[in-house]
Amino acid sequence: MSDTKLLTQFVESFARLDEVLALEEVPAELLVKAESETWESWQEFPRWQPLPVETDPADLDPLYQRIGGTFPPLYEQLLLSFRWLEVDLKLLRLFANPPGDNFAGLSEAIFADRALAEVLIPAGYVPFGRSSVNYDPICFDLNARLRTGDCPVIQFKHEAILCELRIGEQWQRWASFRDLMSEVVLLDS
Repeated sequence: MSDTKLLTQFVESFARLDEVLALEEVPAELLVKAESETWESWQEFPRWQPLPVETDPADLDPLYQRIGGTFPPLYEQLLLSFRWLEVDLKLLRLFANPPGDNFAGLSEAIFADRALAEVLIPAGYVPFGRSSVNYDPICFDLNARLRTGDCPVIQFKHEAILCELRIGEQWQRWASFRDLMSEVVLLDS
């Protein structure tokens, strides 16, 4: 499958796998406009949708400097092509990449838990999501790049990191971000 088709199907899976409810404040450009007003519509939560955008790759440079490396090519293409809120894809919760300058929202999500960031990022592991069932971070392993530029996706037990400030139990969830995307696309389809 082409990268463009896989990327499109991956983003389309957001609405299929998550209810994409706007439970908190949502940037206006992500809100889905109600097609019609009904007397019951006041009870419904508004919904959001991913926003296609074209972003200059140079806008990632400040974040790349902070993490000490670059993202896998397909994830970078996803970041440069779409904006979205945090989404539960059943296999993981994908950090938000909301509208804004210089990927500030994504950077905030990556560094939100200071202990996780201070232990994982210097070791070459960049969080981009977490487990759907607990607080375990899901990370790109920048130490094990494939020829394609992709890299393995690793899950870490959060307890050792948060309690002892060290990397504890870990395991590879996917051999690459492409594999993760492909599995998400096939879920519930």
